[in-house]
Amino acid sequence: MKKMAEKTELKQIQDALLSDNYELAEWMLQDYLTKTELYDDMTAIFDAALGRYYKDWKRVWSAVRRGLMHNCRNYELYLMLGEYCLQNNPCQSYLCYENALFYCNDLEDQEEIRKLLYEMEAVHKIHVNKTAILIQSCDALEQTRLCIKSIHMTTPESAREIVIADHGIKEAMAEVPEKADILFLSDDTLLTENALFWLRMGLYDRKENGAAGSVTNTGQDRYPQIAEGVSDASDLFVFGEQTNIPWKYPYEMQIFLSGFALLVRRAVIEQAGLPEESLGDLKYEDFGLRLSAEGYQNVLCKNSFIIKTKKQHVGCEENLSEERRKIDEKWGFHTKYYLGVRRDLPGLIMEPEEQPLHVLEIGCGCGAVLAYIKSLHPNAEVYGVELISEVAKIAVHFGNVLCGDVEQMDYPWEEEFFDYIIMGDVLEHLSNPELVLRKLRKHLRTGGHILISMPNVKHYSVLLPLICQDIFPYSDSGILDRTHVKMYTGTEIKNLIWKSGYEIEAMGGHLYGVPGEKEQQMIDILTRLMEEPSRESFMVYQYVVKATKRQV
Repeated sequence: MKKMAEKTELKQIQDALLSDNYELAEWMLQDYLTKTELYDDMTAIFDAALGRYYKDWKRVWSAVRRGLMHNCRNYELYLMLGEYCLQNNPCQSYLCYENALFYCNDLEDQEEIRKLLYEMEAVHKIHVNKTAILIQSCDALEQTRLCIKSIHMTTPESAREIVIADHGIKEAMAEVPEKADILFLSDDTLLTENALFWLRMGLYDRKENGAAGSVTNTGQDRYPQIAEGVSDASDLFVFGEQTNIPWKYPYEMQIFLSGFALLVRRAVIEQAGLPEESLGDLKYEDFGLRLSAEGYQNVLCKNSFIIKTKKQHVGCEENLSEERRKIDEKWGFHTKYYLGVRRDLPGLIMEPEEQPLHVLEIGCGCGAVLAYIKSLHPNAEVYGVELISEVAKIAVHFGNVLCGDVEQMDYPWEEEFFDYIIMGDVLEHLSNPELVLRKLRKHLRTGGHILISMPNVKHYSVLLPLICQDIFPYSDSGILDRTHVKMYTGTEIKNLIWKSGYEIEAMGGHLYGVPGEKEQQMIDILTRLMEEPSRESFMVYQYVVKATKRQV
């Protein structure tokens, strides 16, 4: 009886909407939601319809999102999402209508949707390329078959064409339609519901977007493992349905994207060329750099989840070394060193995501951290300083970046301008880090913060060889990086921060490695010798500091 009554109420709300009695429909919907606390795709449609009537487009978007969380196959919600997108992005609107047609089983509504699509193409000249899915096959026939099956089940035929690249990318391109965008897809992948749809939505979000990549379940290259703890295939498909919906901020700009699922505009391929297969596992790093150099963005779509059935393949060390040498020689810098993104320091920015901020990074590399900050805080203005000119040429595409020596240059910024100044493993490279910190201080607003990380020379991995073998082995990276000019312990870092005019609000550290028996014995002995015993001071590999200006 209760369910029948609820169905009757829903029918009454629908009738009120169809008769344009919106005030009554609004009252009935709110009353229904208050009594039942049930919000599904049907109530979402009513909610969105009322938002459309009141021209409350935030309400429309929120209703569509909530409805798709309940049922990601409801075609009416994609129609409403298309109407929402039409205001600012007709290409995304077209994709929504195309997806609505894919899920629609009502013949009359199918015809109406086709008319919408025709009108957008013929009258408004809106055209979105079909996607050529180029499956990079490794002769695993069953694996490829399952990949193709997932494509058929989750994507409209009108939106894609499948090409098998079993003899290389270049040869397969001969079979690709002339005006199709290209999805480079590994054969060990399974598309989840709407994964390709949201990947295309990301590609067409802005004209500057040249390539769009998905997230996966394996912690793939530099991406957080968003499906952590989920391993069963059926659970992963459910996870995909829950993930592949509208997000408020679904995109993260990156310098390069992994090639397991990479969608690229055809015009970009024509301008920048194909991934260079001679670079092996590093070809997509190079490809991303080429796109960035051409002024295009590489967009990670966090609401496009694709299952990877195998762990990431890593080539043999010898091949990787040769490929890395080639790419470093091509771009003129140590790519592995300068392409990395750190998420720990931006994670210390506590302001609300929509708050406007001014953020400066000293030693910004190719701009990966600047891009990451923009994904967390879309209204932030990001600035950088980079010493190496070849590296800075990439970084300028992600923020307001200056190329120069931070110790020698005149700073062009206003006083009290920055909310945050980030220096990740930078100060130990400077001849006079205290002077730089003091110079930067006037450009940090009162109440703003500096975010710093520095290696700990007291780490047991440094002390044991020094004490037992009388050696201090420098290397290309790490605590004893041969480019380090200064070395610090936790106490010396605190002293440096204080002398430079700042006060530490929080200080923590990253641990690295597990000490063996010899290390444990050494740590025990040295800890007993300390005035204030602290085993942790030997365990911390890198200190992380958040500080603010103090009165001086």
